[in-house]
Amino acid sequence: MMNLALVACGGGGGSGGGFPGFAVAPAPAPAPQGTQTPAPTPEDTAPAITTQPSDTTIGQGVPATLKVQAVHATAYQWQRSTDGGTSWTDVSGATGDSFTTAAGQLADSGQQLRVQVTGASGSVTSHAATLTVKPWVATVLATTGVTYNRPYQLVLDASGANLYVAMGGNGSVYRIDTASGSGAEVTPGSSMNTPYGLALATDGTLYVSDQHRINKIAPNATTYSTWVGSSTSGYADSPAAAMFNNPASIALDGAGNLFVADLGNKRVRKVAADGTTSTLAGDGTQAYLDGVGTAAQFARPQGLAISRDGRTLYDTDTDSLCLRKIDVASATVSTLLGDCANGSASLVDGTAATPATLGYSYGVTVDANDNVFLTHAWDGVARVVTAAGEISTLRDSTGTALAFNFPIGVAVGSDGTIYVGASNGNQIFKLTLAP
Repeated sequence: MMNLALVACGGGGGSGGGFPGFAVAPAPAPAPQGTQTPAPTPEDTAPAITTQPSDTTIGQGVPATLKVQAVHATAYQWQRSTDGGTSWTDVSGATGDSFTTAAGQLADSGQQLRVQVTGASGSVTSHAATLTVKPWVATVLATTGVTYNRPYQLVLDASGANLYVAMGGNGSVYRIDTASGSGAEVTPGSSMNTPYGLALATDGTLYVSDQHRINKIAPNATTYSTWVGSSTSGYADSPAAAMFNNPASIALDGAGNLFVADLGNKRVRKVAADGTTSTLAGDGTQAYLDGVGTAAQFARPQGLAISRDGRTLYDTDTDSLCLRKIDVASATVSTLLGDCANGSASLVDGTAATPATLGYSYGVTVDANDNVFLTHAWDGVARVVTAAGEISTLRDSTGTALAFNFPIGVAVGSDGTIYVGASNGNQIFKLTLAP
């Protein structure tokens, strides 16, 4: 018998998992796969409110402004509830991210306001904000160091800490600390003739209309000097020496231009910072006529105030029974409120469409929200006109109009406090919200 021997071909055996004496080929590498991009996350387009409207407290006659902030918003609709939130009604025309109410009246207190915010993929409703409307409380400002004799125009400094009063009956201008009531003459021992109008510059310079001239009191000075005009009445613009005829209220813009209700000349004048004097509006005829520049006419331009942006003048054209509005840039005179054509001296609250009537308005001032405050000397009341042209008489908690003895001067602080000068009563009243 033959014995056969098997001899391995190739390399020696290894310790791998193959058969002894045979080489095992390595497993092939997996084929490369393409890189997969994750699917994009859908953009969130749902509207969301980031700042809710807040509860708001206002004084009677003044409007409230509510605001909302939202993302992914395409439309807004404000809603009102008068039954504690049980039912809601859309407010017509209130389709922005802010909403200014009509003049608040005592009956409006407690109503709620909210806004529905709509986006591309739905809508969301804000929290309900509660509106509180408070009546006014008028108290006599107790003062020391002040001799009252026909207070005319009033003006506050920017902080509201000092109230300046033109005391027409004794030729003095007083500065009164509104917190303590302590007062003193601005130019002691240097009396004027009949100071009426006041305007205060940011640097502390005080301007005073006095008979037929405009006086100027430098900051911290104790004497005054005549800036423009003279002791003689007349009418003249620059380059001639400026002349005025019983200028009444005055108003100052941020550029240093002084505007003058030139009562006797039936015009509104402008005095530039360098003293150059011109006529802004009015042709000198005692009449009522809207128009541009000297094509307009005034019956008795008495009260004058300027908006905070310096673009608009408000004139209580007393004898026309109207509140006039002057666009400073174009000198366009228009009528904001009043039954001018019929000459109604009655007091009717409301809007121009009502129509609201003014009676004989004297003093005027403008607050930071462009609400215009008026005094009606013969009727003994103070009123407020909203930026939308709605007028309301200021009232106490019983709904009775606050009463003053021939009020002329009026000023409003940044905190909303109102000061009214009762000319015949020789008092200054401080108006605040009831607690």
